Amino acid sequence: MEIRRTPIEHPSAWRGVDMADDPAWRVALGPAEIAEIEQALAGVQRRGLRAGDFSADDFPLPAVEAILQRCRDDVLNGRGFVLLRGLPVAGRDLEAIRALYWGIGLRLGTPVTQNLAGDLMAEITDRGLDVNALNVKPSQTNAEQRPHSDPADMVALLCVRRPEAGGLSRIASSLAIYNEILAHHSDYLDVLYRGFHHDLRGDASKDSPYGVTPQPIPVYRCRDGVVSSVFNASTIKDAQRRMPTGVPAHEMAAVDHIVALAHRDDLRLEMDFRPGDMQILNNYTVLHWRTAFVDGADAAHKRLLYRFWVNVPGSRPIDPAMAAGYITGAQTGRAMANAHA
Repeated sequence: MEIRRTPIEHPSAWRGVDMADDPAWRVALGPAEIAEIEQALAGVQRRGLRAGDFSADDFPLPAVEAILQRCRDDVLNGRGFVLLRGLPVAGRDLEAIRALYWGIGLRLGTPVTQNLAGDLMAEITDRGLDVNALNVKPSQTNAEQRPHSDPADMVALLCVRRPEAGGLSRIASSLAIYNEILAHHSDYLDVLYRGFHHDLRGDASKDSPYGVTPQPIPVYRCRDGVVSSVFNASTIKDAQRRMPTGVPAHEMAAVDHIVALAHRDDLRLEMDFRPGDMQILNNYTVLHWRTAFVDGADAAHKRLLYRFWVNVPGSRPIDPAMAAGYITGAQTGRAMANAHA
């Protein structure tokens, strides 16, 4: 197993303090691009097509596709994140917004399922659940999340409605964090390259008797000289509640250290989503989470995001031990056949 012991020098190893005033990661759609999206949406609506029913060819976006491909390249090969602004969601019903987002999301890669139900587009909103209960995903609550990556090559989040207060998106480069660990706590690298079991949150197969991943999933691995990361502090910690033997405290300290580094003022970057904002992240290089939030009394002020997970095979050399992320259940992480036409 190759452990990289030299700093990562790449745009994806960024620091939040350097990104805060950099306009390059914010991409705004203009009137012509918005009109093109609206025209494509009207076309699928005339045919009675809904999200999941049509391919990219049914939703033509010649000008917008060029913008999306530049965003995609930046996410896969550059800094690892983009905020695309201006998607026309205002005044539309949720079915129309889902169709619009489906047509956009197909340009990023192949959609993969996100839950037991096999949903290819997840609705992120507070369902009034207890974040401390087993099998509850923090995204289904209004509580603050822990830093994590999602189990797909890329994740895209579309803001439909803002909460009354809170809900700031926070991201940090997992590769900049790697450089900090290398410089100041290199003794953690062996533990992080070996990895941890993750709670499967009710999506366990017969090969997972304790409801956790059958094997530890590495937090970091290096393949062909490229370091990638798979991390979820919550599922790592929840797995300890299920397993008969826990992880030694000095190894869990490495997990807590990553969380602390992600929160550090000079490493993290904050975004305050507006309706029509679409955040796209590389899960192998970026950690994300959000602050706690408070919804308004009416539905118009209840936070709502739609989430896409997409895979882009061959886009990055990934160690097989981490290639499936930290989800190994029966209905999650499956690719949709022929989605990217």
